[in-house]
Amino acid sequence: MRKKLFSFILLVSAFLAFFTFDHKNTAAASDKLNVITTLDFYGETAKAVLGDHGTVTSLITSPNVDPHDFEATTKTAKIVSKADLVIYNGAGYDSWVKKLNGKKYLSVADVMKVKEGQNEHLWYDPTTMEKLADRLATEFGKMQPKNKAAFKKNATKYKKTLAKLTQTLDKIKQNSNNQKVAVSEPVFDYSLKKMGYKIANSHFAKATEEGSDPSYSDIKKLQNDIKGKKIAFFVQNTQSDSSVIKNIVELCKENNIPVVKVTETLPKNKTYVTWLQDEYQAVLDTQK
Repeated sequence: MRKKLFSFILLVSAFLAFFTFDHKNTAAASDKLNVITTLDFYGETAKAVLGDHGTVTSLITSPNVDPHDFEATTKTAKIVSKADLVIYNGAGYDSWVKKLNGKKYLSVADVMKVKEGQNEHLWYDPTTMEKLADRLATEFGKMQPKNKAAFKKNATKYKKTLAKLTQTLDKIKQNSNNQKVAVSEPVFDYSLKKMGYKIANSHFAKATEEGSDPSYSDIKKLQNDIKGKKIAFFVQNTQSDSSVIKNIVELCKENNIPVVKVTETLPKNKTYVTWLQDEYQAVLDTQK
């Protein structure tokens, strides 16, 4: 009788121990924040600030996918619906994500006070990631007050990794001398302005961005600027395929005008910092 009672007590104790352990694990799992970003470089910032207090999933991770044309699937919608926070670029760049019924959204454009119709390539503004990191620390702190200090500490640590970019920009600005440059489209403009350069062909670039051919007069003016060496260099978005741009690049080469190549999406095996640093270095090389 005693043996049966002892066995029963052991069984109950084991069940209670298992239930307690399982309950703690479930509670721990539910305590983690689930964050979604449309673009992988914003995911990088979110991961740095969030640390081990949650998970971050980026919807677009291939450099070959055009964020404008991304088509969300049922699976994408399901992922977004389960997120505690959805981070997107905004300003009309990836507005499709707003149709997926996320619980809470954060627009980087709102953080940067940029409205639709203005330049949407916000990640090329070197202050964007710093401001986003601080904002995320605040937002995550509201969701997990007990980890508020950790989020702020993580944001501060992350911002220090951006210092290299600021140093390169400052170095470029010392010798930019307010010179004019031309661009295939306004992808890199925020960085160029921080470097101290002026965009010589905004109208041409806007037409290219909108998928139409620039006017004859815009093309002719750019050609003359290249032949007359009135621009310091030409910035080519290599992800844009256009016979007009190809001809402009060839003309630059014929006239010894440097061509700085940039991309709109994060290249494979690059981080945000190494990506921009490589492009900034290309600009710095034109000054030699």
